Amino acid sequence: MPGYRYRYMISDSRNEPLARAVLETPPDSAVWQLQVLDGDLNQVLEHEIVNLIAMDADHPDMTGRILSTDHISSIRIEPVDLLGESLRQNLRVPVRFDSFIYPVSGSWTGRIPIICHDLSCGGIAFFCNFQLRIAETVEVVVPITSQPVILRALILRLRPSNSNIPLYSAKFVDMIHDEEVIVREAVFSQQITNHGRQR
Repeated sequence: MPGYRYRYMISDSRNEPLARAVLETPPDSAVWQLQVLDGDLNQVLEHEIVNLIAMDADHPDMTGRILSTDHISSIRIEPVDLLGESLRQNLRVPVRFDSFIYPVSGSWTGRIPIICHDLSCGGIAFFCNFQLRIAETVEVVVPITSQPVILRALILRLRPSNSNIPLYSAKFVDMIHDEEVIVREAVFSQQITNHGRQR
């Protein structure tokens, strides 16, 4: 397998996920050829301009123009413009799972149950009955990734919620490269799953 087979998520101009794909040409090519891995190719072809968001932070995120397709699973795209890192970091997907947090900088001990509200490549929002301090660092177990991971997160704020249980927002800190890739893949997969349910 060539080293330039980079994995991407294809989304529309409103950043609604369409499919996952593999880039089969070098990223500096004038025209990119991508193999669509899942999703509806016809759904991708409904758009002239798409966003290509890399699963690996080392690879470029691009806006591209669809040029042609083999109508099976392959599309050719002309890269038009680079996308900023903030787009990837702010991709947020509603997802509910039970998990736990552990103290890092707090004075409490043991583990505390949480319920995830949403997950992004850069952080997590969760319900927690325990009072956490803003700027406190915790470790959170994320079980929906291909391999469950424990990530450090900095508590940013309390978010408005209709629930009686406090809803906290936290950003991931000190992530290593492999953790970033695992979380990104989980977020993108969940987005595609959620998008498919809405259709």
